[in-house]
Amino acid sequence: MKSKDILSRVFEITRDPRDGLLFLKEFQSLSPESFAILYADSETIFESSEALFSDLKLLYQLDLFPFVVLEEDSFQYLKVFFPLEQMAVGGTDEKSLGFSYEIIAREKPLKESVKNSIQRKKIPILLWNDDTEKLEAVLDRCRAILHSAKVIYVSIDGPLKDPNSGKVKSLVQMENSFQLPGDFSITESQKEFVTLSEALLSKIEDPKFSIVLTSPFTLLTELFTVKGSGTLVKRKNKIHKFNSKDGIDMDRLFLLIEESFGKKLKPNFLLTQFDTLFLEESYRACAWMQKTEYGYLLSKFAVNGVARGAGVGRDIWDQILENCNPLFWRSKPDNSINKWYMSIAQGIEKDNSWYYYWLGLDQTLIPKIIDLLKSQPEDFESKLI
Repeated sequence: MKSKDILSRVFEITRDPRDGLLFLKEFQSLSPESFAILYADSETIFESSEALFSDLKLLYQLDLFPFVVLEEDSFQYLKVFFPLEQMAVGGTDEKSLGFSYEIIAREKPLKESVKNSIQRKKIPILLWNDDTEKLEAVLDRCRAILHSAKVIYVSIDGPLKDPNSGKVKSLVQMENSFQLPGDFSITESQKEFVTLSEALLSKIEDPKFSIVLTSPFTLLTELFTVKGSGTLVKRKNKIHKFNSKDGIDMDRLFLLIEESFGKKLKPNFLLTQFDTLFLEESYRACAWMQKTEYGYLLSKFAVNGVARGAGVGRDIWDQILENCNPLFWRSKPDNSINKWYMSIAQGIEKDNSWYYYWLGLDQTLIPKIIDLLKSQPEDFESKLI
């Protein structure tokens, strides 16, 4: 299958080509062995291995090679339902699982073995036995060696869901422990995921690290869309507030803004000052605020595309609402965030060039703030990056 056909198939599943390309670019920018660690429990392999392997095959065809951890019992099961000569340890026949794979020997250096496997276009698989090493220890050890910031737990039970609405609990930001409402009823595999999340996040400081629980039927949707398909658990985002440029890497900040908007900033903007800046510690999101006689003008609200599903933008917005009132801003009519802005703004006015929004504003000041917003210079070059 040609690359274009493979991408078309992936985007047909995820239904979001723009975000799909964004995530694909991000994944391809990583060292191949660091892409992701994927663990599938035995029940998932017993009941839904074909669905899982179908998605793994598409990842393989995109030259993305997750490091797969399977229980030894799962592998024994696969040997029963696939030809033995194809499922031998070290097996290489692409017809066995739909993709070429290699069993990683425990006694050999892990990183070197995984890199060699990927260089030979094989998905590396590690067989795990609970009697030898606990799952938490296996995943943490492999994550540290492979420098992976993503662990995917695949379970036939799927993600955590609200017992009343049935909606997926898509994001959990942990501080000290995994907090679930008392009326949450969870399965054994989901309980294992909760315990695993607490254990890993208690020792991993990387703010980009996450562990997600998803179904074997929606793996690609989880990987290639902002909304995802599972329950993603990560550390609570750390947002810093600045009133001056001291301690800020301005080049890195401007790059974040340009990548978020997909356009180059004009030289004049690089010389402007903010009155307040909210910045996520890893430069994944920011809000550039200017104080005026009418309140705060939100000049730039930028969120790294890949970070949009991690709640970073929402955390920045909460800081804006807490510290900057009244608030007003403008947005281009074709900006995809307008739908959300319309849901949270107190009011909106439109013309052909801009949408104008406000919150907490005295009604008598609306004409003045719209005139102020209209008078603001265009900060971006028209040409896309």
